[in-house]
Amino acid sequence: MNKTRTLLISGLATMTLIITLIETGFLQLESQPLIAQEEVSGLTLEKDGEQVLIPLDEWVVVSSAYDPSNTIGGLYMGMTVDALRIQEKGEPFEREIPIDEIGSVFTGKTGSTRDYVFQGMKVAGIGTMGFGMLMGAGLGLQDDGYGVGMSLLCGAFIGVFYSIFTVPAGALIGFLRGQAAQGKVVEYVIGEDEWRIVKQ
Repeated sequence: MNKTRTLLISGLATMTLIITLIETGFLQLESQPLIAQEEVSGLTLEKDGEQVLIPLDEWVVVSSAYDPSNTIGGLYMGMTVDALRIQEKGEPFEREIPIDEIGSVFTGKTGSTRDYVFQGMKVAGIGTMGFGMLMGAGLGLQDDGYGVGMSLLCGAFIGVFYSIFTVPAGALIGFLRGQAAQGKVVEYVIGEDEWRIVKQ
């Protein structure tokens, strides 16, 4: 009985202390709204009855309504009651951008032609070197007395030789992809008589 009374009194004292700390402001509770996760389908924008859906994990760039040069780009991760959640490239956390501070939402391919050219060169170079190394490893597995190390070196030289042809071709393909991607970025201006963000 004494043990039960002691637990009851210590529980009441703890609750009294917590209530006092909350009421005096020493302890503040965060009040984040709860959002049901069953209908998270993306960001819906609406203008004159037309709706556009930007899916989750889509690359978006959001500019400020007050300073259009202030932009945040990243993957669209969802929204709270009053903010968009965006995860910037290389960041482990999401940023919340208040909806009433958004001036524009950009979506689509945002890479420059130069990025596409370098990507094409990289893919062609790595592919050719990998093919040469595999060829060299295949030669090394045969019993011709050269050994695997010498065969891999020979394969690397074959890869370098063929990359003279494939890297420029990869650059050309990257350039063509970059030209095709230009103009595919869509800007949705947010504001009165413009697009508005539909809160779910």
